Amino acid sequence: MTKSFAYSTLLSFALWTIPLILRIYWVEAPNIEADNEQLFLDSGNDVLKEISKLISEGNKQELFIYIFWNNIKGCILNILGGVLLGLGTLLSLTLNGFVFADIYVSSYNSGITISEMLKVTLPHSFELIGTWLSGALGFYIAWLIICFMRGKENFTPKVCRLIGMYSAIVVLIVLLAAYVEAFITSKQL
Repeated sequence: MTKSFAYSTLLSFALWTIPLILRIYWVEAPNIEADNEQLFLDSGNDVLKEISKLISEGNKQELFIYIFWNNIKGCILNILGGVLLGLGTLLSLTLNGFVFADIYVSSYNSGITISEMLKVTLPHSFELIGTWLSGALGFYIAWLIICFMRGKENFTPKVCRLIGMYSAIVVLIVLLAAYVEAFITSKQL
């Protein structure tokens, strides 16, 4: 692993974590009195609605495909955001961290305890490593493009293999996490 990829990884983690912390501790969501479970499902998050529907139907294969596709789209955005000199990656990671925290805060406000949330999310939480790694790839690609434009570095076969290897690891992590979420974690709901 190169030093610039290590820095890209740290940057990716920080840009995901900062909005998470800001949302949890400082950004207040409007407090609306209503049926908590219905309020949670009507929060405007179509992904949560679809996942809830698939879980209630017991369709684990379709749930697996839906979760995998939803998560891999975010990782693809992170990686391809590097072509825009990291701007797409920056926006994707920041939004992802904020939405992740928003789901946790909404769940907590609807009456779900932290221990219940952790019981359901911890088994597949390693998918976050895929998110951070894909963000690191996006920033690494942005850095390589900047170096190339300055005439300092080229896209060598070694660099392309590194990007391909880490991209394959991202896909594998997201695939395994989607499997755990669909076939193991959904049993706990």
